[in-house]
Amino acid sequence: MDNQNLKKVWGIPLLLTIITVFGLLSALLGTGFWYILSWITLTIPLIVIVWEVWGYKTKP
Repeated sequence: MDNQNLKKVWGIPLLLTIITVFGLLSALLGTGFWYILSWITLTIPLIVIVWEVWGYKTKP
């Protein structure tokens, strides 16, 4: 696989992984503002999943 295909296949999953790890670490290690940030960052992958699942149902 060339570099372009690797980015195309693994770009979004890698980004979602980084966001999720950041959200988990901020929930474990922080307080106050970090809890809010962790909720936001942990909700992003769920929104993407729902968006993709719902989008596939409406496509022909």
